[in-house]
Amino acid sequence: MPVPQDTQPLQPTTAKERVLQTLAQWLVDGTLEPGERLYDEQLSRYFQVSRTPVREALQVLAEKGLVEILPGRGTRVTPIDLASLRQSYPLLSHLHGYAVRLAFPLVNDEVIWELKARNLELYHCLSTGDQLRTQAADEQFHQVLLDLAANKYLSAFISDLSIHIARTEVQFFKHNEFRSQSVQGHEQIIDALQRRDLEGAVQATENNWMLNFHLVIEPALRKLEADRL
Repeated sequence: MPVPQDTQPLQPTTAKERVLQTLAQWLVDGTLEPGERLYDEQLSRYFQVSRTPVREALQVLAEKGLVEILPGRGTRVTPIDLASLRQSYPLLSHLHGYAVRLAFPLVNDEVIWELKARNLELYHCLSTGDQLRTQAADEQFHQVLLDLAANKYLSAFISDLSIHIARTEVQFFKHNEFRSQSVQGHEQIIDALQRRDLEGAVQATENNWMLNFHLVIEPALRKLEADRL
C-alpha cells in the first residue's frame, strides 16, 4: 500500500477522528485506489497511534461501504460499482433539491453573493487543471445551500453518498470540460433563486447533479457492460 513515507502524529483524544478524516480524503483523491489492501499495522505506524483507533476508523468506513473487512483475508478499499451509481446519482440530486426547498425561505442578497463567489471560484479552478481543487469548488457551491438548510440528517445522508460519488468521479473525470458545464448549471440555480422561483431552483439543482451522470458515468457504465458481453 503506497502510504506516504512521512509520519503524521496524532493527539490520542482525537486519533480516531483524524485517522478517519485522512483515510476518507485518501479514498476521494485516489491515494487509496479501489481494491487496494489496507494494513492496520502500517497505518498505525504512519499515524503514530495504536491499532485501536485505526481499526475503529476502518470499521466506520466499512459501515459506509467504503472499505471491506474480509474475515481472515484483511481489509481492502471497496471496488467501484458503477451499476450502483444509477441509484445514487438520482438520489443525491433529489436530496440536494430538497436542501434547496429547506434553504429557500432564508435566501437573501448575502446568500446570492456567496453563491456567485463560489461559482466564480469554480470557474477559476477550471483554468488550473487541478481536478481535486475543481471538484472541491463544485461541492462548496452546493454546501452554501446545504448549510442554510440546517438539517443534520440531510447533511449526513448527502455526506455519505458524496464520498462514493466523489471517488468515482476522480476515476472517470479525467478532463474538466465536463465541470465547465457545472458553472452554467450553477448560474441557472442562482438566477432562479434571484427570481424567487422555488421550483425552478429545485429543478436546476437536480439537473446540475444529473448532468455529470449522463455525460460521463452512464457512457462508462454502458461501455463496461458491453465489454462484459
